[in-house]
Amino acid sequence: MREFFENLNGGIFIINSQGLILECDLNFELKSGYKGEEIKNKYIYEIFEDFSSWRKLDWGYETYLTKKNGEKIKVFVRVLPFSDYDFRVVAVYDGFFLTYIYENYSSFISQSPFPIVEVDLSDLFNYFRTLKKIAGDEINRYFEIYPEVIYEIIEKIKVTRINESFLKTYTYEGFNFNNFKENIFNFFTEESLNILKDTLIKVYKGDLNLNFEIEVIDPTGKIRFINTYIYPIGKERVLIYVLDKTKERELEADLRKSLNKITSLYNQVINALSSIMEYKDSYTSYHQKRVAELSQAIAIELGLPKDKVDAIRIGALLHDIGKIAVPGEILNKPGKLNNIEMEIVRTHPLIGYNMLKNIDFPSEVLHAVLQHHERLDGSGYPEGLKNGEISLSSKIVAVADVVEAMSSHRPYRPPLGIEKALEEIEMNKGIRYDPNIVDICVRLFREKGFKFSL
Repeated sequence: MREFFENLNGGIFIINSQGLILECDLNFELKSGYKGEEIKNKYIYEIFEDFSSWRKLDWGYETYLTKKNGEKIKVFVRVLPFSDYDFRVVAVYDGFFLTYIYENYSSFISQSPFPIVEVDLSDLFNYFRTLKKIAGDEINRYFEIYPEVIYEIIEKIKVTRINESFLKTYTYEGFNFNNFKENIFNFFTEESLNILKDTLIKVYKGDLNLNFEIEVIDPTGKIRFINTYIYPIGKERVLIYVLDKTKERELEADLRKSLNKITSLYNQVINALSSIMEYKDSYTSYHQKRVAELSQAIAIELGLPKDKVDAIRIGALLHDIGKIAVPGEILNKPGKLNNIEMEIVRTHPLIGYNMLKNIDFPSEVLHAVLQHHERLDGSGYPEGLKNGEISLSSKIVAVADVVEAMSSHRPYRPPLGIEKALEEIEMNKGIRYDPNIVDICVRLFREKGFKFSL
């Protein structure tokens, strides 16, 4: 293939957005008869016939090049974008290229394993040109006002060829090609007609090599999902490659359904684990739900991604699950706990962690359960961790845990209220609690009107 292109006897030159020739290669100098300095500062339409639509990137044109000596030669020209959109690269090939293309084109189309439709857009583009005189550049707006015009657009599409692969995939025995051409819009759903219309307008405006996904209706009435790729093959003619994505979409739908089922089951298991505490201590179950609500709000304010926010919410919802192993008479004791009772209570983070560690929870969940009583100054438990050793999820749940506990009723005291709880975390900001998390928590209550829903 490289050898073929090296022997094309073609040429390349660069033009600006006005069609002014800026540079050319030696091959183009030899082909045109102009020296480099002579061809520069000429406009493209000065040396090519019928080349008024060169601004439409990537169209291929058959035209005539007027050489310096006045001789006209038939060439195939293609306009491609350069690194800067204000510039174009123009490739010029001679008759040998055209002969090669014509000789191999039909076999390429017929033997392609991909469904291909060849389309002539000349009638459609003439229609657009007429419409532009009426609507100016507001063609899309015109279609919004007169949506029924879309059927006129589809009827202007001339299907000139369909390959064997397309016939096998999207047609039926006794299929009539002429009938298909005349009723092509029956092939598309309403939504797909609009996508097709928008795409054809882009093609008309010069935006080529487009691909888009649409729904089509096969002869059995089944909806199929296809990716289509539009590729120019000449002036106002395109090939449309069709890749069927129906199986992939059906598989995606099945996977989504399975994922939703698994997610639902996962959430049910989490809620069941959290609700276990209701049989032991209704206060703890209620407390966990409220801590989860506040922890989630803090995580969102921090700008954490959704998966992290969800993991922190789950960690908060389960943070006291280890209290299932603490005797009820200790949890519900109306007075102050003695040293032995306090040591028993302090085992609940580790017990909770051991209960959950063999379940494939995100690390944020396990950290929140194990470390929510750790403090920045190392005064917490069960491991006496300090600032850099404590996870973010644990710092969030720690603040939410303290605020909820102080503001709510406990067996050994009445509720102290939100303000008292906020004063506690503010007083120990940077000492026991993360300062950024404290600021966010305070702002949620005092400025953003956060309230527990339970």
